[in-house]
Amino acid sequence: MKLRSKLYYYPETGFTSNSYIIEDGVRVLVDPGHQNHLQSLIEFMREDGLELRDIDYIIVTHAHVDHCGAVYEIQKQYGIKVAMHEFEKQYMYGQSKFFLRLLGLSFTPFDVSYWFKESEDRFEGLDVTILHTPGHTPGSISIYSPTQKYLITGDLVFDGGVGRTDLGGDSTLLTRSIERVSQLDVELLLPGHGPIIVGANNVSRNFKLIKNFMSYL
Repeated sequence: MKLRSKLYYYPETGFTSNSYIIEDGVRVLVDPGHQNHLQSLIEFMREDGLELRDIDYIIVTHAHVDHCGAVYEIQKQYGIKVAMHEFEKQYMYGQSKFFLRLLGLSFTPFDVSYWFKESEDRFEGLDVTILHTPGHTPGSISIYSPTQKYLITGDLVFDGGVGRTDLGGDSTLLTRSIERVSQLDVELLLPGHGPIIVGANNVSRNFKLIKNFMSYL
């Protein structure tokens, strides 16, 4: 689904995540989701005239299998380069695999060509800022476009909720990250799960609801 001239949205279909495509000189797929639902993503993309072979890069918001389980298969077929925050490195290759075994799930690590290292990063000339927003996981990121005023949040915040912190996260860091992104000028909030939020007033109302909820924890 085309949201704006350079932005596409593909909703989750079961145990996977919302996926997004950013076009700005290069074409970037954000969070391709779980491998069991890769075909659904492919079919959604084809409705917009897009194919996986058209993708230049993949950005992973965090190393949970519902967001990046399909990356290995995509890389195997198309060799697409991947970017992720460096604080997910230990999580992806160690702690995450432990949690997946507990849940009876499998995960094949993939090659990462670019590790984000800063609180704020740029990537391949895209008109977005990569924000380190830890809490759900140590290396969770959000992607902010100051010109198109959208924010891709991964599992930081949702429509009426926040990401869990019991699988290697940190509630204090989550609260700080939410406070940080709530100060941004956002008209389109794009979470990792659930519906997107359209309109500055609705985004602001959602942040107020979330912060009020967090104050009781």
